[in-house]
Amino acid sequence: MTSAFYFKTGIKKPYEIALRRDGDLPEFWADPSKANKLLGWSAKRSLNKMMADSWRWQSQNPNGYQD
Repeated sequence: MTSAFYFKTGIKKPYEIALRRDGDLPEFWADPSKANKLLGWSAKRSLNKMMADSWRWQSQNPNGYQD
């Protein structure tokens, strides 16, 4: 399986698919229709654009947010 992160950065990060941990939800998903209905909000970026933006920020801020 190839991740969206790899497709945007070309960097392979090790990961493993494991059993659920205590407290993990058995499944979950998001439905943004309520936010759209109540707030007029909808997502504008694709997963690939979000990955690229996250990686750009992390690359420029390797120690995280500094106040």
